[in-house]
Amino acid sequence: MSRLNLKLKTRLALAIVAAVVITAIVVTAISLFVIRRDMRDELGEQQFTALKLTAAALDAGFEDRRISLRLLGEGIPDAARHHPEQMQRYLEQHLSLNAQFFNVSVVEANGAMIANYADAGQVNRFSMAGRDYLVDTVKAKKGVISRPLKSKMSNRSVVLMTEPLLNAHGEVDLVLVASIDLKEHNFLGQFTDVRLGKSGFMYIFTTDGIVVEHPDKELILNHMDVAGGQGIANEQALKGFEGSMDSVDQAGEPALTSYKRMSSTNWIIGAHYLSSDAYAPIAEMQERAILAATVLTVLAGILAWWFVNRLFLPLQRLLAHIQRIRQDKSLAQLPGEVRQDELGDLHGAFNALMQERKNIEAELDEARVNLEEMNKTLSRLALEDALTGLANRRQFERGLQEEFNRAARTGLSLAVIMIDVDYFKQYNDLYGHMAGDKVLRRLGSAIRDTNVRPEDLLARYGGEEIAVLLPGAKLEGAMMVAERIRKSVQGLGIEHTASATGYLTISIGVSAVAPQRQVDNPEDVLREADEALYLAKAAGRDCIRTVDDLKQSRGAA
Repeated sequence: MSRLNLKLKTRLALAIVAAVVITAIVVTAISLFVIRRDMRDELGEQQFTALKLTAAALDAGFEDRRISLRLLGEGIPDAARHHPEQMQRYLEQHLSLNAQFFNVSVVEANGAMIANYADAGQVNRFSMAGRDYLVDTVKAKKGVISRPLKSKMSNRSVVLMTEPLLNAHGEVDLVLVASIDLKEHNFLGQFTDVRLGKSGFMYIFTTDGIVVEHPDKELILNHMDVAGGQGIANEQALKGFEGSMDSVDQAGEPALTSYKRMSSTNWIIGAHYLSSDAYAPIAEMQERAILAATVLTVLAGILAWWFVNRLFLPLQRLLAHIQRIRQDKSLAQLPGEVRQDELGDLHGAFNALMQERKNIEAELDEARVNLEEMNKTLSRLALEDALTGLANRRQFERGLQEEFNRAARTGLSLAVIMIDVDYFKQYNDLYGHMAGDKVLRRLGSAIRDTNVRPEDLLARYGGEEIAVLLPGAKLEGAMMVAERIRKSVQGLGIEHTASATGYLTISIGVSAVAPQRQVDNPEDVLREADEALYLAKAAGRDCIRTVDDLKQSRGAA
């Protein structure tokens, strides 16, 4: 009987151990399969999200540089447009170009170079005639981003950005051509240098399959076929695919790949992450969990059920926690004490993964905030004159339209003051352009200090012309403001030997209107102020003329 019981206990123990072993293997395999599947989805989503943020950051980087080129072009003095020496000096004054571009050239519409930031010796020796990027810029009358190419001038791998400058007839007069060195550290590499795990990396290629950015700089400008990168995943990306997929790379290794197209140019950002690297923690945990379950169930015997139940409680808790995370879209770590075994390693690895995701999202949030701040700063700079600190012409014209519409609705008056520095060209010729810039800055400060109202808008309208927008002001009030401004400038006592008075003066034109819809328009009040300004010039300068004076002069004529 004892022997029978022993055999029965043995068979029962073996049956329990076998059942526990099989159950442990099955449950562990299923749980880890779910974890692996969910991790693959999460990794793919994270990887694609990183590409989207990278694409947005690169698009913003190109837009930042586009705005810089536009501001650089808007600041070119008229006298320097076709004067190579003055244009060269103007370029060399902008030392900040080094932070954004390898080089900036100024070329005429026919391709002749008149200034070169990096090497003035290239002027009149190098022509861009017939280049695709120049032809496209002149034809479209807007800036383009070139295909990646080998520069004939610098022998470097570059991508070029262009910005056209139009003449008074709306035709392309000059073109700013800025180059970004692809093999040196630049804003492209700041994002693509980010490593994904041990083996993962980002790279950029065009829709023609040309490599633009890659951790291996020797692959830049090579076609993906030559670089060994042509595969099924890349072919799908070239056909328009965006997102993440499992694929096999050119070496036959399974990998997680993601792709995102940029909006500012025909480039595709790709990410390559070997599956063996991405899922290494799960594979290691799977081996340890199965081994531990098998050994412990054999040694435990009678305690097998208790042990298996205790063994898989953490896995069940982890699985339930993952499901809650998927439902709540949260990144909460798995609570509870970390055990000192393989399941504890899994617990710790999972919590570490959640912490890494939190850190990544925090960094991305910080980067997003920084980008938003940069965009706000650039938006402000786009409406501000860099020299005087006043509003620029674009902001003035926008404000004039808004205040004109408001005055038309409310029946109030609106006044415009146009100010021009007398004999300013002679001042520049006599004292130099740097002194002229200093004078414009002093004039801007002086006008701001004449007790103008917060709602009044002061703007540098162009060259030495300054415009003042006075919402709600009538002609009499505007004349009082104009006289204060004239006296304020006169009080500066700036020496000007080429002037009839011996010091710097200004001429002022004033107009005002209570606009009516379908009758008046903002261009009329601006034009009348400008014509009154020229009337003041004709009257000997250093004086004020109004729209009434203009009407009297027309009647006398």
